Amino acid sequence: MTDLPTPIAVEPAAPPSGRGRAAGVLALVAAATLWSLNGPLIKLLVQDGVAGITIASYRSLIGALLFLPLAWPRRRTLRGAARGWPLAAVLCFTGMTASFVIANELAPASSAILLQYTSPIWVFLLAPLLLREHPRRSEGLVLILAMTGIGIIVLGSPPAHLRGLIVALGSGLGYGLVTLTLRGLRRVDARVVTALNALGSGVLLLGPALVWGTPDLGPRQWVLLLVLGIVQFTVPYLLFAWALQRIEAHKASLLLLLEVVLNPIWTWVAVREQPPAAVLQGGVLILAGVAGQMLLAARRQPTAAPPPSVPPE
Repeated sequence: MTDLPTPIAVEPAAPPSGRGRAAGVLALVAAATLWSLNGPLIKLLVQDGVAGITIASYRSLIGALLFLPLAWPRRRTLRGAARGWPLAAVLCFTGMTASFVIANELAPASSAILLQYTSPIWVFLLAPLLLREHPRRSEGLVLILAMTGIGIIVLGSPPAHLRGLIVALGSGLGYGLVTLTLRGLRRVDARVVTALNALGSGVLLLGPALVWGTPDLGPRQWVLLLVLGIVQFTVPYLLFAWALQRIEAHKASLLLLLEVVLNPIWTWVAVREQPPAAVLQGGVLILAGVAGQMLLAARRQPTAAPPPSVPPE
């Protein structure tokens, strides 16, 4: 999320060369790999005693400081946004970011990242109400697989993880709402949207972080936060933007599902957190449902497939 879903670049008018496509694939793999570091980095910070609300606020602020120089020359594109959409985007992104980090505090990282990727379900349900866009029934049928996977994870997980799973589902809802608000802001330069969401969420979460979070951070904690804000957040978005100039958006979406696979692996390496059996079983269905929905959406609009949703966690 992670993590923010942002269409950062448009696809090229002319098809790229084979070498250019190969470079784009490598850039997407690198971006997904870096995004997947959110689980272990958050877990390490939590083990060091840093509150989730502090992690969410500081990571967003670090990302905003890095993106603002890229966004400032294009700030005038924000004038094309319909009234209310920028505020809605910031609020939805704030909710998504906070709930994802808190879910990593309360439940396994594998559960948090999988349930955040349930966002297509929420987009399918809410798009007719908010955007008057009506997905095909076949897309909804495919997402039943993902909903079944959610049921397996929730019912098969220990009761101690229930709060975290509920918060993670809230993160998926937030991810879906962010995707919808980005559709409403599609005339605004995506770098402006990214910087606005990161800055807005960082500022909104700063007050709660100062009151209920971790006021004093040591050198190791600051290093982990800087790695989270720079390596896990900013660098992969730049790689993603570059890759989308060479790879079709719906294919990029499928490649980015690599994040869901790698996240639990890195978390196990970093903190020896074992994914519960229910997560492994339900996760297969969630990934199958999300991938199926992406493929059907691409077939629905073969000439201009929508940009992929990318986690902003």
